[in-house]
Amino acid sequence: MKKLLTLTAGILFLGSCALATWDDANGRGLIPYWQTGGNWFTLLTFVNGSEETGDVIYIRPIDVHGSGCIDTSLSYSIRQREMLIFSTTAGVPTWIPVTAGYGHIKFRVQDGGFIHAYCVIYNQVNGTGYIVPAYHQDAGF
Repeated sequence: MKKLLTLTAGILFLGSCALATWDDANGRGLIPYWQTGGNWFTLLTFVNGSEETGDVIYIRPIDVHGSGCIDTSLSYSIRQREMLIFSTTAGVPTWIPVTAGYGHIKFRVQDGGFIHAYCVIYNQVNGTGYIVPAYHQDAGF
């Protein structure tokens, strides 16, 4: 029993010392452009294509100067066969409050599952828009 307690305490100690960073994710991606302001907003969609497992998505909008546009990374749990929709305007599903007018978006997946990312920039006045491709930075996407 003492050995088990010592082993457990050692594992907890090592776990507290081994801090994970943004680059430690199993899958990372990049959306090279987003825009908000005026009549424009960005709509992000993430789809979990897995039939069995969920995952956690972390989203980080970054302005043109390389600074984060929000205080922390947004994290959302996504279940199997689920779709999550995010937007840079408050009128559309899940609002991402950003402090800049444009930039790029980094996203990562904790477990590296089958997550498909889509991005559309839309003009509310004339109903036009365009698609921005999502690039995968690592294996897992």
